[in-house]
Amino acid sequence: MIDVHKIINGFADLAKTKIVKQTGILYSSQILAMTLGFIITPIVTRTLGPERYGILTFILAIVAFISLFFEFGFFSAGARLLAVSKDKKSDQELTGAIILITAGIALSFFLIVFIFSFFIDSIFHTSAGNILRSISVLAAIIPFQYMLEQVCQGANEIKKLAIANVVPKLWYLVGLLIVISLSKLNVFIALALNLTGIVTAVGLVVFSLKPTVDNLGSNIKLVWKETKEYGFHVYFGRVVDVSTYQLDRIFISYFVNTVSVGFYSLAMLLTSPMALLSRAFSVSLFKDLSDEEEIPRKVIVFNLIWLLACIIGLGSLGRFIVVILFSNKYLPAVPLILPLALAGFFQGMYQPYNMFLAAHRKGKWLRKTSFIMGGANLVGNITLIPLWGTMGAAVASIIGTSLYFILSIFYYRKSVSTRVPNSRNYESKFWGKTIF
Repeated sequence: MIDVHKIINGFADLAKTKIVKQTGILYSSQILAMTLGFIITPIVTRTLGPERYGILTFILAIVAFISLFFEFGFFSAGARLLAVSKDKKSDQELTGAIILITAGIALSFFLIVFIFSFFIDSIFHTSAGNILRSISVLAAIIPFQYMLEQVCQGANEIKKLAIANVVPKLWYLVGLLIVISLSKLNVFIALALNLTGIVTAVGLVVFSLKPTVDNLGSNIKLVWKETKEYGFHVYFGRVVDVSTYQLDRIFISYFVNTVSVGFYSLAMLLTSPMALLSRAFSVSLFKDLSDEEEIPRKVIVFNLIWLLACIIGLGSLGRFIVVILFSNKYLPAVPLILPLALAGFFQGMYQPYNMFLAAHRKGKWLRKTSFIMGGANLVGNITLIPLWGTMGAAVASIIGTSLYFILSIFYYRKSVSTRVPNSRNYESKFWGKTIF
């Protein structure tokens, strides 16, 4: 029988740990960024209107989709090396090598986006080519954004990661207010403000990390070795599962229209905060998990309670939120909220397991899990979007995320079952006695 008093005391002890405090900082920054997004989105949607807002979200989806292929496992490998590093100077040297590698990746990313801009209109029957071409240079900052996320995660620089979350949105909002007060907002200006905000955040965080180029050759070789043995596996898996997961908006544009992409994106905006806390907690745990063998059950229970509460809240208040923030014009987004919240539930639930496997260098298992999820996403999007439109995309997301959750638990249990008997227990080291 569960001792409720013991559970409450367990959560009270958990709240005092450094990891929870870091999670609070990271999640607070994510919520602040989301809040700024909730302020920004109504301004943009009301100013641009459904048609031009649909083009804006479509271009962002295209850029995000292409960027998935421009990491090649280097960033994941770098995060793993930083997680096991115990020396600040080594961290700075590794960071310098990773930034140099990223510069080469960013250049190739720009060239691909620029070339693709000449073909996008004929493929998707839209008028986004000229705009995409115009912002292709700024779009080259996107690989740096993901690189910094991985570097800060591996080095446990949570405060710097929090800064990187907030600065782009704050820049975007201030820029929008200035532009609207002086002239007329259009899709190009909105994209330029969005991307220059990321440029500013990347510059600030890179400067604060104080990277060096000492021992550059040996560190590049070290990153390359880790990439071959671990990073490539994570990369291939990530490309498959995330790219197929993000195909929903591209397929909606192809099979339905760009206006529906806007409605779908709004529903995603409302449901995405629920998985953010799960990821924030998992990111804060990453460096410690590299030395330990189990995820504390307190984390799993807390995660479950949080996600269930989010589903209830979004299901009850979704329509009210849409009308208040975005106006009645965006009511078609309301039916999508609950199914996307269910997808967010599974996405949030697998975060601790996924981070544990990454910290323990289980790249091949992560790759297999991602491949299976990617196949489910691809088949689901291709078959369900032509039949049910945006609702089909939401159902495909539920199928993909739930399958990933099941596989994550399977591989986590497989990993735990092979640990050395009588070795250190993660829960006793960081969290005290178990709550059950």
